[in-house]
Amino acid sequence: MGELTVLYDEGCPFCTWVAGLFRSTEGVRVEAIGSGRGDELLGGLNREERYASVHVVDANGHRRSGGEALPPLLRRLEGGRPLAWLLERFPGLAAWGYDLVSRHRALLARVLRLDQARSVSRR
Repeated sequence: MGELTVLYDEGCPFCTWVAGLFRSTEGVRVEAIGSGRGDELLGGLNREERYASVHVVDANGHRRSGGEALPPLLRRLEGGRPLAWLLERFPGLAAWGYDLVSRHRALLARVLRLDQARSVSRR
């Protein structure tokens, strides 16, 4: 397996938190969508398309976005292969789950107190 680059919305506390969970995952590079690497890998997308979802780009430059990005990423996690297999066979389930979380990411950030942790760490 080649390296995967995860491109996340750096302005979203929940997205930043989730991306941080993958920082120490072998074979996964985590970059902000607005970074130089993000510009390089997402050059064919406009700003709205870039920030519409998470993106995972493999070593061959193949980009997957939203729910479609979950299986290759899950395969990198210990114990994630069965869920990756399931989501590949039921892409509608992956899209639905991703959309559900995406629509409620501000609420999830509040529940997890990520906004509060972010403001404390800036002091």
